[in-house]
Amino acid sequence: MAQAALQIVQSAAGGLQHCTSAMEQYALGLGHTYTDYTEAWDWLQQTLASQTEQGSIPNVQHPQASTPPFHSILAWYWWKKNPDTARIEACFDALLKTHAYWYEQRDPRELGLPCIHFAEESLWPKSLRSVYGAHSFQVQDPGFLALFCRANECLADLGEALGKDLSTLLEWQELTVFGLNEDLWDDRTHTYRPYDVVQAKHLPGLYLSNYLPMWAGVPDQEQAERLGRSLVKGFFREDYWALPTQIPQEKTGEMDPSLAVSPLLNRLMYAGLIRYGFVENASYLLKKTLLMVGSYGFYPAYQALMHPYDNIGIGSGNDEGTAAIVLDMTNGLLEKRSFEQHW
Repeated sequence: MAQAALQIVQSAAGGLQHCTSAMEQYALGLGHTYTDYTEAWDWLQQTLASQTEQGSIPNVQHPQASTPPFHSILAWYWWKKNPDTARIEACFDALLKTHAYWYEQRDPRELGLPCIHFAEESLWPKSLRSVYGAHSFQVQDPGFLALFCRANECLADLGEALGKDLSTLLEWQELTVFGLNEDLWDDRTHTYRPYDVVQAKHLPGLYLSNYLPMWAGVPDQEQAERLGRSLVKGFFREDYWALPTQIPQEKTGEMDPSLAVSPLLNRLMYAGLIRYGFVENASYLLKKTLLMVGSYGFYPAYQALMHPYDNIGIGSGNDEGTAAIVLDMTNGLLEKRSFEQHW
């Protein structure tokens, strides 16, 4: 399966610039870590050159939205694979400017919790589209903020290698971690919950992205234990292939469209479990995710409920993003090795 994934990533038509969504770009970028990623660096330089004066990177597919700041994570990944400081020197200031955009232009409460305004800025747009439709909003989203915190960590690693002044970046990171734990943590459900700034209320529902702050090292160990237990209780079920994007609040039938599996979110959750030492749960998730893809092929998403005979793939087959995720997971994740060093 890894060889098939590699072939799909290598033959991706048009590469990163022709992805149909920002998250597909992120996933495919992870996969390019294991190919000839010279073109990927060139794509990053071109993308950063499209920055607005404020530092936003426009979303090519949805011009009203900004691209989530995953570029620092990709740069860290490629640099870890080949620690050439010339590449990161060339893009560091532009990456930092992107982070500054989110803190300076998207944080109306000045709590270190930048808001997303469009579903396309989230890690799983379908969830927020089901709440807001195509309208704009201001939401402090745990999944997006987890990605942002992880991007801050990666950019700090790059800056340290270059001898940069990281004081402002580290202050931002500390503020975001504090804000997530202080304002978005819910003691009742033992999860982080998205907050609608305009309506001044937390959004209902149990979403997998609510648990992603584990990936970014946001909770302390005691808090992570409670978060992990909540995750296992709600999402680890024998009748699901891997972890669905959300758990319905009421019992629903098999055709409930909310019961979908995102390979990318499962990969991020796998890294989060590894980071806090939930090795058994992480191994189970890795096995189930790869078995699902191996059984049905490479699709952008899958129906969560297990069907012994039906094809559960959602969308078109030979999906480059999912192939890239499989390639990353079967190669052991560069993040995994980094996280294990801190046990």
